[in-house]
Amino acid sequence: MKQQLHTATLANGITVLGEVMPGVESVAVAFHVPAGGILDPPGRCGLATLAGEMSLRGAGGRSSREIVDALDGAGAVWSHGVTATHTTVAAAMIPRQFPEVLSVFADLIRRPDLPADQFEAAQQMVLQSIAGMEDDPAHRALAALRRIHLPSPWGMPTEGSAPDVESATLDDVRAFLGQRMGPSGMIVAIAGRIVWEDVLEHFSRLLGDWPHAAAQPVTTGSRGPFACHIPHDSQQTHVALAWSMPPARSDDSAICRAVLSVLGGGTSSRLFTEVRERRGLCYGVSAGYSSQRDFAMAVCHAGTTAARAQETLDVMLAEIERLPGSLDADELERVKARVTAGLVMQQESTTSRADSLAGQWYHLGRLRTIDEDLARYDRLNVGMLEDWLASQPLRDLSVVSLGPASLEIPGAVPA
Repeated sequence: MKQQLHTATLANGITVLGEVMPGVESVAVAFHVPAGGILDPPGRCGLATLAGEMSLRGAGGRSSREIVDALDGAGAVWSHGVTATHTTVAAAMIPRQFPEVLSVFADLIRRPDLPADQFEAAQQMVLQSIAGMEDDPAHRALAALRRIHLPSPWGMPTEGSAPDVESATLDDVRAFLGQRMGPSGMIVAIAGRIVWEDVLEHFSRLLGDWPHAAAQPVTTGSRGPFACHIPHDSQQTHVALAWSMPPARSDDSAICRAVLSVLGGGTSSRLFTEVRERRGLCYGVSAGYSSQRDFAMAVCHAGTTAARAQETLDVMLAEIERLPGSLDADELERVKARVTAGLVMQQESTTSRADSLAGQWYHLGRLRTIDEDLARYDRLNVGMLEDWLASQPLRDLSVVSLGPASLEIPGAVPA
């Protein structure tokens, strides 16, 4: 059945996306408000996350308890979070509960009460989250990798810095939401058993009169050093690598993803086979693709013992360098099979479809059908991947290690 995709832009700049899915019995909605961590002011890393937590403490005259009761009473499976670029609120529900959930979400993003007596509790919640992440060595290694590889402020941790969150005030939260939280650039995606005209009527009524304000610019600075060691008293070492790739909006992004899938995208990948299975160097290894709108990076990560960390890094780099001139048709066919299965199964999840619509619009400025996505991978052949690898030498390699001892970084990595 042909996909039924819809787009509309309200007068105040909110883009509403929809996919009518007659064969399902649910609806999912995802709000992506451009008020993410990259907009944290200097010395306030984590303010967007703190502001998001405060929004949950009361909005539109509802207390935090009443917000939870309303969403749970509607049977909604919901989430709230902050990424580098967006504050997100999402939920899946049965269709008749959609208007109620939409009303609660509109209050959360438009009319947060910001009760003063809840500020300390919200602040402590964010600080506990930061502390929990600090206890996760893999998270710390990958967070450090983003900090050194991506230009400021894109690599800053969205969960925040404990000293910055501790020094933040309720006035800081009010200023952030007043300046950053608005309709301009907001993306709202809905997928499931919907009537498109009714969806537009709901959004126009709840958010259409929200005054437009100019989007806040982001000043991009410099990146960090190319190599970093984080001392950590443990028998384990985490190794993380990154290098630059074309972004998702590039015509080459399907090739990027296919190459990285061959390298580290599952139990049949080269890193898993060589580093884990044949040599027994680590308990986990992977490679993946991470993209912002204007730049992207390949990310490799391995967790190993301290005694075998140097060999793990050396073998990972050797497998990366071995890619050009070594790809075979069977590897590519496995990638295509995984992509096809993923896209087909996505059609069975309204939540996945809503997330996909929002992501496509942010990165591409348009929607692609499932058939278009499948065609992007179907057309790939080994020659295309090899030609691309030959034209794309490894650029801007960053290396992070976290463990008891630093590792020897290859001389090819700039200091």
